[in-house]
Amino acid sequence: MDAGGKAVLDSDHDTDAVMFYETPDIAHNTTTPGDNSGWQYEGKFMTFLGVPIAPHFFITAKHFGGSVGTTFDFHGDLYTTIAVHNSPNTDLAIWEVNHAKPFPTWAPLSSGAQDIGANAAIFGRGTRRGDLVTVGGQDKGWKWGTGDDVKRWGRNIVEGTVSGGPTLGTLLYCDFNRSGVADECHLSVGDSGGGLFVLEDGLWRLAGIHYAVDGPFREPPSGPSFNGALVDCGGLEYKNGPNWIPVPEDTEDVTSSFYSSRISSSITWIQSIAATASATLLAPENYTAWSKLYFSPAQIANPTVSGMSADADADGIVNLMEFALHLDPIFNERVTMTATTGLRGLPLVKVEPDGGDERLTIEFVRRTAASGSELTYVHQFSDDLVTWETVGTESISAINPRWERVKVVDAETTTSATKRYARIRVIAD
Repeated sequence: MDAGGKAVLDSDHDTDAVMFYETPDIAHNTTTPGDNSGWQYEGKFMTFLGVPIAPHFFITAKHFGGSVGTTFDFHGDLYTTIAVHNSPNTDLAIWEVNHAKPFPTWAPLSSGAQDIGANAAIFGRGTRRGDLVTVGGQDKGWKWGTGDDVKRWGRNIVEGTVSGGPTLGTLLYCDFNRSGVADECHLSVGDSGGGLFVLEDGLWRLAGIHYAVDGPFREPPSGPSFNGALVDCGGLEYKNGPNWIPVPEDTEDVTSSFYSSRISSSITWIQSIAATASATLLAPENYTAWSKLYFSPAQIANPTVSGMSADADADGIVNLMEFALHLDPIFNERVTMTATTGLRGLPLVKVEPDGGDERLTIEFVRRTAASGSELTYVHQFSDDLVTWETVGTESISAINPRWERVKVVDAETTTSATKRYARIRVIAD
C-alpha cells in the first residue's frame, strides 16, 4: 500500500471494462465520443484492446499474454502479429505486425507534461456494473457484473503517479469519485490494454495503458471476497498480498482507484522497439490513412459511405470537410469552432470591430503543410454569393505539428460593402 492508501494489484487482478458512476445503462458510451479523444486509435486484441504507435507496432498490456500469429483487429481490418516485445520493467508489451501491411496512421504519444491533473479519456471492454455494495446502510459502489466484451469510453481525472517497483515501473492512477467529472468511470476485468489519453498541445495523446485496480475487498471480519468499483472503501477490508487490511470508516469517502502504465516513463524503451513512436514526430496523415481510423474495410470499399463527398453520419458535413476541420465522420454533430482557442469545428464567421469600422472575419483550423494531408484550403469572401474572391489578411497560430488555427480579416469594411459573406474551400490535391 502506497502513501496515498492505494493497493496496486498484481497480474492476477488485471482489469477489463469501463463502468460508470452515473448510470448502469449497458449502451452508455458504446459509440465514438466524437471528439477524436482516442476511440479511433483503439483496436481489439483477443478480448482486450491495443493501440497502434508506429507503422508495424501496437502497444498493450503484458500480463494477459498472447501468441504470435494472433490477429489485431483495427476497425475490422486484421493485422497478423509476427513478434512480441515485452518490457523488462513495466507491464507494457509491444506487438509487431506483418511489415507487408503497415498501419496507415497511429496514435501520438504523451510527453508526460500534461498527464497529471488531466481530464483523461478512458477506453476498455469487459464487465457491466454489477450488484450494489452497501456497508452499514451506506452505498459504497458496485461489484463487477457480467462481461460482454463491448468497447466503452469514459472520463476521469489523473490524480498522480505511484511506483510499481522494478517490474511495473511508474503507474498513473485515477480515483473513482462520487462527485466526479461527467462520465466518471472505473475499470474492471477486460479493460487491460486499453488506453488512457490526455489532451496535450491540442492533440489527444496516449499517456497510459491500463494495468490494474484496487481490490479485492470484503466485509470484516471474514466476508466473501469480491472485486468492485467502489467510491468509498470505508468499513471494508482490501487484500494486499496475503493480508487483509482494514479501511476505517470516515466522514469522507475513501475512494478506490485504477492504474495505467505510464507511457512517458517508458519512452526510451518504446523507441528502442518502434523508432517512429513519438511525442514530437507525428504520423503523416492523408485522407486515405485518416479514413481507416473510422471506417471498416467494407465501408472503405463503398464510396457512398467513406468517399470524400459522402456524409457518413448525416450531419450535413461531407467526409472531406470532417477530415479538414478535425471532426469525427461517424459522429452526427454540427459544431462551430471556438474563437481563439478552438481545436475543431466548422469555421467561425462573425463581424468584428476594426478601428472605427467593422470587418467580417472567418476563423478555422487547418492541417499544416507538413502534416501530409494533401489538402489546400482557400478562404474566400463575396458580396453576392456568386463572385468569390480570395482577399483579406491572414494570421496563423500554431497548435501542434499537425494543426494550426487560421483567422482571416476581410479586405472590405461594413461601410464599403453592405453585404459580405465568407467561406472556406478545401481541395484534395
